[in-house]
Amino acid sequence: MPEEPEAPEDAQDAAEQEEQAAALSYGEPFDSGFALAEHHQHTPDIPAALAVYGELLAVAESFEDSPDVRLLRGHLWSNIGTVQLAATDLPGAGVSIGQSLDLVRGIASEPMGPNGRQVWLEVLLKTLMARVELLRRTGQFDEAQEAMDEATGLLSEFDDPEGLRTAEIGLSRVHLLMDRGAWGAAEELASALLADAPSTEPYLLDCLGVVCASTVRFEQAEDYFARAEEAHLALGHQAGRQQVLSHRAYAALRAGDFDRAEELYTQAAEIFERQGQAEDLAVCEQARAAIAAHRGDAAGAAALTASSLARFQQVGAAIAAADTMLLGARHAYERGDIDEMKRLAQGARDVYQERGVYERCAQVDLMLARALEDNLNRTDHGVHERTSLATALSLALPAALALEAARYEFATAHARSQWLQLADEAMQLVFRLALRGNDQGLIFELVEHRCAGASLALSRTSTTGKAAAVFPDAAMKTYAPDDGAPLTLGGIAAEAAASVGLRVAPPPRIVMSAAGGRTALQEYVQAAEFRYHRRIVSEEEVPFCPPTI
Repeated sequence: MPEEPEAPEDAQDAAEQEEQAAALSYGEPFDSGFALAEHHQHTPDIPAALAVYGELLAVAESFEDSPDVRLLRGHLWSNIGTVQLAATDLPGAGVSIGQSLDLVRGIASEPMGPNGRQVWLEVLLKTLMARVELLRRTGQFDEAQEAMDEATGLLSEFDDPEGLRTAEIGLSRVHLLMDRGAWGAAEELASALLADAPSTEPYLLDCLGVVCASTVRFEQAEDYFARAEEAHLALGHQAGRQQVLSHRAYAALRAGDFDRAEELYTQAAEIFERQGQAEDLAVCEQARAAIAAHRGDAAGAAALTASSLARFQQVGAAIAAADTMLLGARHAYERGDIDEMKRLAQGARDVYQERGVYERCAQVDLMLARALEDNLNRTDHGVHERTSLATALSLALPAALALEAARYEFATAHARSQWLQLADEAMQLVFRLALRGNDQGLIFELVEHRCAGASLALSRTSTTGKAAAVFPDAAMKTYAPDDGAPLTLGGIAAEAAASVGLRVAPPPRIVMSAAGGRTALQEYVQAAEFRYHRRIVSEEEVPFCPPTI
């Protein structure tokens, strides 16, 4: 998983910066100093930007204390924190953003005119969004959501005719959804924002590229990356183009083009190392470790993994560090060091569980199940084989169900189809384990669950007051009332709906006997919903229909 596309330094183009300069004028040397520092940020020349802000802060600190001076100092600390985020100095950014919020919130009760209130809101919103990015990148997703909600609540008071801050908050929501692995929701929101948020367009395009690469749609990903690079070039945002380079490398790695991935990651690593961007450099090292392992270079993979982990831990990027631990676990297994594999995998899973990244928890469980299957193939477990198989299935089947269910989030049939190909690998593992144990009952229930079908949720279409529904009656199964319940379609209607991108609802529960009671894969479905906090089946129950001869 790559680092998410970074939020723009101010999520603004040149026109917006001019508007802000007029609105947030502090006089000289501050106005020209802010403009110079912003130029350095976009170059990017991080040390130069920090030096300018440091000089301005020293001047501001020399002034006699007043609410206006505290606002100026808060604005400077906010910008310093933003630059530190770009430099991947997350601990430093945390201190600076905290200083800014203390100063800006501290004057909330001071008398302000309408213009003064707008300036104060502008600085506070900007600082809150920097805090959201900091919390995201340190894996504190719940706290990031709280800060975003606070910022959203302030928008009603803020005069935002161009929608610039609204667009920035929308972009942050996309990032947070991506961090949580909610690919379908992230794609839908980013696509919706594109038309209304020109200031964030290149970053949204970059996000969409990462979403498509993560969901096995590589041609679409490259199209988004090309458009993002073109937009960054037009705005003169070199830093944004560098992020696109690393995300193209990620797409190549996901597509299995290891030569191109290595070439692009090497280019990106040289840039990030030269600019002192430790977090971005660690991402490149993490990916290059995977490439080295694929090529059989165990020593090179181990060295790159260790370096990546150290950098992530140094900057406090907990989720990224866990990703590297998981990579190290795979390498340990390939070396035959099972105890080290278990230690690293469990360490990564603990982080994912704590931070609510449940999709990755499922991936860890699948890795452990695959390792157990491989061990069963290599060694004779004797009388313990059935116990080992049961353990592997208890890990693999709930995880496979959760990954398969992720497709319900996607709004397009193509995205669902591509994700299902990815999830099928997990389900193939489950079938192999069930066949190995000759568990006919489980195999039967697996087939029933897989063939249950999926209804379509038309969440945006109301049928109130309409004589006819959206689709022809001939293809209709049932209509749902207008209370948010899914609209269930079948036959031609289902195919037509899927082709135009309507959301898929979870399949029904399959009742396995006429007397009721047990449903297909009941224990595994319950385990999956408990472990991974994802709906696996709907509340609807349908009877099992035995084959007729």
